[in-house]
Amino acid sequence: MTMSSCLKELDPLPESAYARLEITDAPIDDPNVNGVFITVTDVKVDGVSWKGFEGKTTFDLLAYQNGQTRLLGAGNIEVGTYSEMVLILDTETDANGNTPGCYVKDQQGTKRKLDGSSEMIVKAKGTIVTKAADTTEAVIDMDLRKSIVYKSGSTTDFEFVTNAELQTAVRLMDKANTGKIAGNCSDGVSASDKIIAYAYLKGSYNENEKFPQGTSQVQFKNAVTSSVVASDGSYSLSFLESGMYEVYFISYQEGTVGKMLVKGQLQLNLLDSTLNLLQLNVTARTTINLDVVVTGILFF
Repeated sequence: MTMSSCLKELDPLPESAYARLEITDAPIDDPNVNGVFITVTDVKVDGVSWKGFEGKTTFDLLAYQNGQTRLLGAGNIEVGTYSEMVLILDTETDANGNTPGCYVKDQQGTKRKLDGSSEMIVKAKGTIVTKAADTTEAVIDMDLRKSIVYKSGSTTDFEFVTNAELQTAVRLMDKANTGKIAGNCSDGVSASDKIIAYAYLKGSYNENEKFPQGTSQVQFKNAVTSSVVASDGSYSLSFLESGMYEVYFISYQEGTVGKMLVKGQLQLNLLDSTLNLLQLNVTARTTINLDVVVTGILFF
């Protein structure tokens, strides 16, 4: 009797690429907030924990603005196209085992716990393509202005926005496919306590943007990103994916309890007459230099 056997053909191993994952922030507009600390416990790709993540870590996200980023991890990843990366946040304990895990540090240095579920799931959506023998630099932009709000009836305690609103406050991008709009805003007429530049996809801005919207009452809710104009007039709207954008400069004044209140939209002259505030074509790896001079204010 003869016996024969067949060896089952093994499935080929998936191709591997290399990725770096960074995180950045679009600023919060509250002068009472001195820092926003989050504790990340896991990063998941396609529902599986990514081995490139450095491990449970706590950091001040507010420290990474205007194109600055913090590295969350680096390592191998399968070749393919990804539309989502997930951050798991621990609101209860930080990387050293201290409480709380996610909190706001106010101007007096007091930790104000960010209320939410003990384990927050933050989904960053976008498109990342990884290629063999190549390094992909992925960036998660968590817009704090859209992500946290005061608790109802309080002027000192904070909470995360609803889950649905939180998902729209976080973007995932391939850094290589982004550009930025940056420059100087010179203001000698508006008497603003703070100026914030907001970038919108062309056609997405309307009059409702100046009013609080949604369950958490967020103003300028549909802005892609924003930048506080510094004391020297500089600003940077970073990590904008290729497309046509509009930019609005909004004046704020400090209210009686220290909270910034919207004053109006600034009227501007552009130093480069070839540019149009309502038609700025951003392309990958490029910077649009947009210098403006404030000439007046359209009060809301």
